[in-house]
Amino acid sequence: MDRQPVLVVTKGPREGARFPVETDGLTLGRDEECTVVLDDPNVSRFHARLVFHNAAIWVQDAGSRNGVFLNGKRVVRHKQLGPGDELLIGDHGFTLELELPVPQPSLTGTVEAVSPPRTNRNIVLAAVAMALVFGVLFWLGTS
Repeated sequence: MDRQPVLVVTKGPREGARFPVETDGLTLGRDEECTVVLDDPNVSRFHARLVFHNAAIWVQDAGSRNGVFLNGKRVVRHKQLGPGDELLIGDHGFTLELELPVPQPSLTGTVEAVSPPRTNRNIVLAAVAMALVFGVLFWLGTS
């Protein structure tokens, strides 16, 4: 994926919180081991998970009592989650956003996009040749 998927809390005590969805996905629930911990009596210890599969993000109910709702409909097994979809778990609402990669700052203080280094073969060969010439001249001058 060229954009970073981010789960954004749109409703509930953690409103505004943002959780990047990494390639191994994330878990949601009351348990401290979950990626997104939701302190809510209507949320199970391990309530739901987001997973990557076939270049898409899917939401799965992890066997919760109160269910997972996507765009107002209960998720029975799993459903694909897209940008702008509304996810509801207990009293918490979420949406998925896709962020552009963050540009890296340059040494001059301006922001520049990171690009792979470019190598010009002729410049490298000329530098090597000059180093050899200077090395030979130095060697001849010391003998």
